[in-house]
Amino acid sequence: MEYLTTLNKAQKEAVIHPEGPILILAGAGSGKTRVLTHRICHLIVEHRVDPRQILAVTFTNKAAAEMRHRVCHLLERLVGCSIDERDLWISTFHSACVRILRSEIQHLGFNPSFTIYDDSDQLSVIKAVMKELNVSDSSFSPKAIQAKINKAKNDGTDFDEYDSSFGGPFEDVFVRVFERYASVLKTSSAVDFGDIILLTVKLFKQYPALLKAYQNRFQYILIDEYQDTNKCQYALVKLLAGEKANVCAVGDEDQSIYRWRGADIQNILNFEKDFPNARIYKLEQNYRSTKNIIEAASHVISQNTERRDKSLWTDNTEGEKIKILEAYDEHDEAYKVSAEITNQVVQGESLNQVAVFYRTNAQSRVLEDILRAKGVNYQIYGGLKFYERLEIKDMLAYLKLIANPNDDVSFRRIINVPTRGIGAVSLERFTQVALDHGKPLYSLLEAAFGSAPSIHLDLGRSQKQFKKFFDLVDRFRIEKPNLLPSDLYSMILEETGYRDSLIKEATVEAQSRLENLAELRQSIVEFELRWGAQNPDKPITLEGFLEEIALVSDIDRFDPDAPAVKMMTIHMAKGLEFDIVFIVGLEEELFPNVRPWEAEDPSDVEEERRLFYVGMTRARKKLHLLFAKNRTVFGNSQFRVMSRFIDEIPDKFYDFQKADYFARRRQFLERPGIPPRRMSFDEESDFNQINQDMDSDFSQDSYGDLESEGPQRGSSIEHPVFGKGVVKQKIGNDKIMVDFPGFGLKKISLKFTQLK
Repeated sequence: MEYLTTLNKAQKEAVIHPEGPILILAGAGSGKTRVLTHRICHLIVEHRVDPRQILAVTFTNKAAAEMRHRVCHLLERLVGCSIDERDLWISTFHSACVRILRSEIQHLGFNPSFTIYDDSDQLSVIKAVMKELNVSDSSFSPKAIQAKINKAKNDGTDFDEYDSSFGGPFEDVFVRVFERYASVLKTSSAVDFGDIILLTVKLFKQYPALLKAYQNRFQYILIDEYQDTNKCQYALVKLLAGEKANVCAVGDEDQSIYRWRGADIQNILNFEKDFPNARIYKLEQNYRSTKNIIEAASHVISQNTERRDKSLWTDNTEGEKIKILEAYDEHDEAYKVSAEITNQVVQGESLNQVAVFYRTNAQSRVLEDILRAKGVNYQIYGGLKFYERLEIKDMLAYLKLIANPNDDVSFRRIINVPTRGIGAVSLERFTQVALDHGKPLYSLLEAAFGSAPSIHLDLGRSQKQFKKFFDLVDRFRIEKPNLLPSDLYSMILEETGYRDSLIKEATVEAQSRLENLAELRQSIVEFELRWGAQNPDKPITLEGFLEEIALVSDIDRFDPDAPAVKMMTIHMAKGLEFDIVFIVGLEEELFPNVRPWEAEDPSDVEEERRLFYVGMTRARKKLHLLFAKNRTVFGNSQFRVMSRFIDEIPDKFYDFQKADYFARRRQFLERPGIPPRRMSFDEESDFNQINQDMDSDFSQDSYGDLESEGPQRGSSIEHPVFGKGVVKQKIGNDKIMVDFPGFGLKKISLKFTQLK
């Protein structure tokens, strides 16, 4: 077993563990992917396990693809022959469940050719349902309803099992919307992301014989990032594991950062209770970071209570001390990041090895402005995703409707795109007719205008336009079996007039959209080439492409070699590593992102501390931490307090750099949009006065709260429509931002609203 010589003692013990449940506690940078791939190979080579009897799941397509490649490469080196990647069930939870559902979902009364709705599709359905039920979207937030539906499904509850006994106005509306939403999805032959795993669990619970067949198929189950599993994923693992419980879970509770989307840290903390006789292996040697970074990060995370005792260590060099940089405001912060990056490049570092992390996407704008002004190349991950751009969503809607004519969301999106004279009133009237007939929208057109018409429609002046649309899509559907997806896409782009409409627009924005549409075609071509190479005996289908992009995440498009600074939220950075890392916005209320007007929940702070720990441990060589003394929030400048997390780093691990008043003045005139020029004497005097005023204002809690009259931040108020709420922020002297339970954030004018 020569291949085991590359492993350390703890890694080797985990790899060669015999049957039964094991938990591998893998600290940051401790080589967990190496352990997983070697364990899979060990099972195949030494225990003669059929590769098709191993199920390995992780959380990104990128990680799954990397693991498949490593396993195939290692097996080829060990046994001298290659293995067909199609025999390896190494994928994300969602991809594995879609594969199962395509074969079995008909048992639950669903169409196996179901469409997968993304978040924006899901929200469109919710809004349409609310309109149908006469529920005001100004009184009840569609996004709040969406979040509650997703939480229910992540917890393993669909509408049939939902406990609706809580009562209250919001709950009553939610139950009505949830019920109709579930019905619409089934009629549309569609599932949302939460359904993918929930329906698989439901399938196995309702059909024991089917569960038994899959238990026999998957003799060994390996789960990466186990700390990020939700209740529904946990239920799936328990079902598939059965009595044999050959489960290998790999994870680290110190890196559990997705509670907001349903992850349950108790899954990893209670592993021994859930799987009696489980063996625990700890991977504590870090191969990624310097001693300074590892020891500082370990000291921070040790403040948490919801964790197992671990001692991360490394044989790497001491390395440079962490740099902590104080800035005056977000602009000064961005300038410091830009200057440090430029300095690192001058010293020979590569731009592609530099990353800037922030707590929220909103923080990126100022950073982008400054980096752009300074000529620093950068790439943003996690903002507006490629497949969520308007023109991309439009073309995908055509493709989805062709693949699944029951898809009402796609129908509504493209019925008047490009403009074809079908207005909102006509569409609403047509939708009501479809509801009266109990048919999906396209099916109603087919029943009226198809080869065997069975319904007479009277749509007034828009009748001709509806028929033209049907004829167009019908022709695409007829041509679909004869064309590659990329050729069908080109046909749609031309014959709908979409491409021509952008050419005629002749704007910079239109040109950018045309480039994005060309990129979409290239992604289809790449899918065709990849599918053809991996599945030579299977046809290349439009449905296959749509499924692939439905399950893709923004980080799957990450290009580590692109000569640009990588910018993203820390949540997006999970699983990545860089030589040089900047973490900005380390201030109370922002990071940790806790609401000062609410009682502090210790578990919220611990989640934020884990997030900071993840950010720190992405750095190999150099780590920069930045905070601002002043930041613009909701249009107001606010005094900020340095994050408690910086205080938790022992002094010996960092160098601290205070803000430079004189540099702050120069930066003011260098901001994008302000022409560079020399200050006059009078201007400099004025600027000195501004600085003095600003320094004196730093003693205030926030500029938004200087006015003492009226509701203050943190106080309770009662609105005549939204009920009781808590003031989140004052905006000037006449407006407040209020958080109303069940309604979300609302901007309230004090001039025109009578509050109690």
